[in-house]
Amino acid sequence: MTVGLIGAGSWGCALAAVLLEKGHRVRWWVHKEEIAQSLIERGMHPSVFPEYVFPPAQIAYVGTRLKEVWRGAEAIVLALPSRYVPEVLEEEPLPARLWVSCTKGLLPGGLLRPSQYLREKGVQAVVILSGPSHAEEVILRKPTWVAVGTPERSLYERGAQLFSQPYFHLLWSRAWVSLEWVGVLKNIYAIGMGVVSLWGDNARAALAAVALREMQEVLQMLVPEEEPPFLSPGWTGDFLVTAFSPYSRNQRFGQLLAQGYTALAALQKLGMVAEGYYAAQSLASWAEYRRFPLLRAVVEAIQSQSNPSEVLRQAVVNVMESFSDI
Repeated sequence: MTVGLIGAGSWGCALAAVLLEKGHRVRWWVHKEEIAQSLIERGMHPSVFPEYVFPPAQIAYVGTRLKEVWRGAEAIVLALPSRYVPEVLEEEPLPARLWVSCTKGLLPGGLLRPSQYLREKGVQAVVILSGPSHAEEVILRKPTWVAVGTPERSLYERGAQLFSQPYFHLLWSRAWVSLEWVGVLKNIYAIGMGVVSLWGDNARAALAAVALREMQEVLQMLVPEEEPPFLSPGWTGDFLVTAFSPYSRNQRFGQLLAQGYTALAALQKLGMVAEGYYAAQSLASWAEYRRFPLLRAVVEAIQSQSNPSEVLRQAVVNVMESFSDI
């Protein structure tokens, strides 16, 4: 099968590895010509997993022209940071193929999810791929279970055909809207977990329990029509890996806030995209976020120009003291 892939960050590269090992021919959009040149000449990304060798013979195209990605592709995999989705995809009309959205976040300025954006652009067949899946482990072929969100069994099977490997397992979920929302929310809550990580494991475990409870309540308000299997890999599993893994950018971003960095300074220090930061900014347009104390604390800490760590610290203490029986 010929598959179009959009994105060459760590997640895009890990998905490229899975697709190529599966035997697909990949037509790959990257954001810089020097990345394309390195992949063509050496089969290696110059900065992301720079020791990993992609099989050049299976890369049918790699470059910065979306029209070339569409050519002959039977499915399109979207693996961009959410804030770049409109900027990149506005360039060309989107083809009517199966789209797999692997982007975990909200588009800038509101509550628009990537799948909603694709549908607004005329795409009909969209599935969500989400779950506990750090690229650093996927690229090493470590066992991974993710969910494919779609109400249609046939679309799930097509998604599984794209990615299924002995180490990369795909579970079907009909609760696709809440699955996409969990990919947004868990990054925001992981920032708070990063702040508390400096307090020790006891505090982290206590806050994780409270955060999971609150996140479930947020989901019930955002997606009342779905009843997702919350205690499953695509929901609780995704939160846990983002909250505790040393690979988690959002948790590391929270740790920097706890050390006294402002949000912008922490982003600069991190040097990578922290989706939770941008999701929190977008979620500020939803008035109901103020009803949820942990969510409110992270959103307001992100907006704080002075001392975000103190905003988060005090909010966490207040929330934990309000629970006499979790």
